[in-house]
Amino acid sequence: MSKRVSAISIALLVLAGSVFGVSSASAATPYKACKPAKAKATIGKISYTCAPNPATTSKKLVWVSKPCIDANKSYLNAKSLADTVGTSFDSRISSATRLKTTNERLIASAQKNVDTWSKNMLTYPKNPTEVQKKQIATVQAGIDLNKQRVLDATANIVELDAQIKEATDGKAKTANDLATAKASISTACK
Repeated sequence: MSKRVSAISIALLVLAGSVFGVSSASAATPYKACKPAKAKATIGKISYTCAPNPATTSKKLVWVSKPCIDANKSYLNAKSLADTVGTSFDSRISSATRLKTTNERLIASAQKNVDTWSKNMLTYPKNPTEVQKKQIATVQAGIDLNKQRVLDATANIVELDAQIKEATDGKAKTANDLATAKASISTACK
């Protein structure tokens, strides 16, 4: 009777395994079909989980290694951070660009004043009256002030260009780092 129970038990286990698709760790092959989802297996000395391979667009369940899953988690974290950092860089670029445009307008306006007032200075006589001397001094002060505005705005533009370049380079580096993280998924998920 015990031989019969053992034979029946073995037959039922084999039948259950084939009907329900139970995967055993010994039958597991890296990146080959598996079920059920989230099943665990050790192949060689590496842990595998039954899940979709993050390196592909397929949603089929396969045995995915722990390094592959870890690389995907790192990539997803990096992507989230890169999106935030990218938004920050975009904001810095936009702000610096607006300020640069404002400074360019200030330069144009101040330079126009310098040019106009300098031309007007030529209309004063060589021997001005006391009233004309005061007017000349006022106009010269205005010219000097506008020349300083041009210098200050030009210096601001140089600094803003440096900020724009730094933010643009930072955004490009972030995108490159994210691409490297994404490439690591393909490497880890072989």
